[in-house]
Formats: sequence, structure tokens, C-alpha cells
Amino acid sequence: MRNKRKKKEPLLNITFGERMLIFAKSIFLILVINYFFYRSLWVIPFLLLPGVIFFRMEKEALLVKKRGYAREQFKELMLLVSTGQKAGYSAENAFLSSLGDMELLYGSDSIICKILQGLRVGRENHADFSELWYQLGESIKIPEIQEFAVVYGISCKSSGNAAAIMEKTAGIIIQKLETEKEIEVMISARKLEQKIMNAMPFLIMLYISITSPGYFDGLYHSGMGAVIMTFCLSIYLGAYLLSRKITDIEV
Repeated sequence: MRNKRKKKEPLLNITFGERMLIFAKSIFLILVINYFFYRSLWVIPFLLLPGVIFFRMEKEALLVKKRGYAREQFKELMLLVSTGQKAGYSAENAFLSSLGDMELLYGSDSIICKILQGLRVGRENHADFSELWYQLGESIKIPEIQEFAVVYGISCKSSGNAAAIMEKTAGIIIQKLETEKEIEVMISARKLEQKIMNAMPFLIMLYISITSPGYFDGLYHSGMGAVIMTFCLSIYLGAYLLSRKITDIEV
């Protein structure tokens, strides 16, 4: 009987439902742009490029948001592990015993619980704990977890005070995440303003179309009008990309 190897699901991924939602948003964006700038079915194939770019940007934004959730969960894990080590637990036992608390905080399907479950299964199979952390860091692509995995591996191989090294490393990572959280709160108002300003041109055009029917007809039914609207659309898309770049701050 042939054994089928089950493909391992990545810890940080986008589900089919989330992809469909982003796809629907991309289609809606194409229809909105076509309605406000062209009102012609023949233009829709040319608008697929902005739709594809928007789809990829939204996928990346969703992954960034999920990484943010995972980093916040990792911070709470480090606090629990640090407390456990002060109580006399070894690093391995402190990590493994924190699974129950993480499940109560974030649920068993959370990223941090999947990480701890992977550590528990690996430990039961007698895998090296530091190597497990290194593999997790490489697969999940979160800098803090990658940095911790490297430091943890070095501390296990060195003859120094591993508990003190772990505690200091945890403190540095927690401080970094707290600083990033404060910056995120500070620029949250600016991000809200960005979203409002991005929607404002469409709201103005919708208001004019309702209060003054036919006001834009000259732009929709002539070659020069199409050129003017394409120029306006290019400026808008450039401003949109620039606004996202400005509010995308990394610590």
C-alpha cells in the first residue's frame, strides 16, 4: 500500500476564503474605476492590471497584519516563559507548559499555539529543541522569532547562564514590540485620514453625478475625455501608492 505524504500546511498563510474576499474587492475596485472614469465595457480588460496590483497589495497587507498578530502573541509567550524560568522551570518546560495559557488567550488555532504544538510534537520525537526553533523561525519569516531562535541555539551550546541570556533576549524583544505598538497607535489616525482621502474623489464625483446629471458626459464619450480621465486616474493611483508608502513604517 502506497504511503501518501501529507503536505505540511504553513503556519502563516492566507485561506481560500480570504483570497476570495480579496478577489471580490479587486473586482469591485475595477468596476468602481470603470464607472467613475470611463463607463465603458471595452476599458475593463485594461483595468485588470490595477486590479492585479491591488490584489497583491491586499494579500501582502493581510500577511503583515497576521504577522503583527503573531508577534503580539509571541510577546505574551515570552512574558510567560520569563516568569516560568524565574519560578525554576527550564526553558523547554517553560515553553511547553505555556501552551494551555496561550490556548485560553488566543485559541488553539492561533499561530502561537500552532508553534507550541509543533515544538511539543518535535520534542516527543526527540528532536533538538534549538533546531526546532530555528526551523520555525525560517518557516514563519518573523524577525523576532528568527532572532530568538538564533540566540536560543547559541545559549544552549554555550556554557554561560542560559536562563539569564534568555531573560535578557526576551526583554529586548518585548521592548522592541512595545515600541512598535506605540508607533502604530500614533499613526493610526493618519492611516484613517489616508483612507478618507482615498475615498474622497469618488464621493465628490458621486455627489456631482447625483446633483448634476450629465455633468461628466463630455468626458465619457470622447477621445480627449478618455485621455483626461486616464491622466487623472494615473495621478490618483500614484497618490494612493505614495500614501500607503508613507504610512508603512517599520521599526
